Amino acid sequence: MDSIWDETSSIDVHSETQWTKMSSDFTNTGYREGITAGKESALQEGFDAAFAQTGVPLGHQLGILRGTASVLVSVLSKQQGSSALLYDARSILSALANVRFSDIAPRDLEAEEHARQHLETEGVHVPEKVDRLEDRLSAGAITSAAETTRPTMDDVHALKDRLDKLIQQTGLNITWS
Repeated sequence: MDSIWDETSSIDVHSETQWTKMSSDFTNTGYREGITAGKESALQEGFDAAFAQTGVPLGHQLGILRGTASVLVSVLSKQQGSSALLYDARSILSALANVRFSDIAPRDLEAEEHARQHLETEGVHVPEKVDRLEDRLSAGAITSAAETTRPTMDDVHALKDRLDKLIQQTGLNITWS
């Protein structure tokens, strides 16, 4: 039994044990938070780079094509005797409306593998969810029931060429920016 006059009482030992445990807990928590912050920073840098190098240019190009086709449909719908041109413009616009970002963006195999590893346990497949959302957004577009393959970047280039020829036929002065 410890004496009340003993300088190394059990309270000091208990306090030291608690301090050591608390210090260790704070160190571990700080380490985990540092790892998490590092991962988030690396993910953000990767997203920013891919967004700037791939997402923005492709989205911009597709937006310009869709907007130009839409304006052309609008102009042609107000002109008499342009039904064949209007039909072609609507066909191009419909085909452009059917293009998804995932159709024309290069595949990111590393991101796909990472998502597969982390989402398999949850039973969620994010790209399929995005595709379903894009399907809902383009539900109003005129699409062929026989269409089974997704468009490619080559298809987008062919649509741009068709759009260029149609613009020339109408005599409109439209320049691509």
